[in-house]
Amino acid sequence: MFFGDRLDIFSMDLDQQLQILIDQAPQDGTMPQVMAQAIAPVLKAFAQKLQSLEYYVCQSLGGDWLITTLAQQSDPQQTKTVIYGFSTLALAQQHQGSNADPSLIAVPLPVTHLLFQLFSMAAVDSLIIIEAQGSLEIRRQDLQQAVQQQLLGDRPRQTPGSQWA
Repeated sequence: MFFGDRLDIFSMDLDQQLQILIDQAPQDGTMPQVMAQAIAPVLKAFAQKLQSLEYYVCQSLGGDWLITTLAQQSDPQQTKTVIYGFSTLALAQQHQGSNADPSLIAVPLPVTHLLFQLFSMAAVDSLIIIEAQGSLEIRRQDLQQAVQQQLLGDRPRQTPGSQWA
């Protein structure tokens, strides 16, 4: 995994998680600065809306994340690709139900790293966060727009929005 020792990273707060992402940015002279000044503040703003510092993501034994295609009930032709993040292992197992695929495992990820992966995955439209109290959708487009605004120095008047799934 790209984020180091599992035992250490999951006891970290958001700022410590973000510092790891900044430290692991390509040292090309600009990327660490972009990470620190534009991407990290946006990731932190989105992460602060969530209840956990880590989420479980289902992945194959080879490390590939489970990506799901959802269709709108009103128009099955309109689809979006999503990744589910679960606040607990029990919720991840419950979501799999009795049809659980034995080749899938739920692995915990720091929330900022999960959001960063969403930001950089062009094939995924949204991250669906499943909490005990309900679900929340974070759209990749919203993350990208917030980073763009941060880069331009045009900070949004309100915190980045998400919509309930």
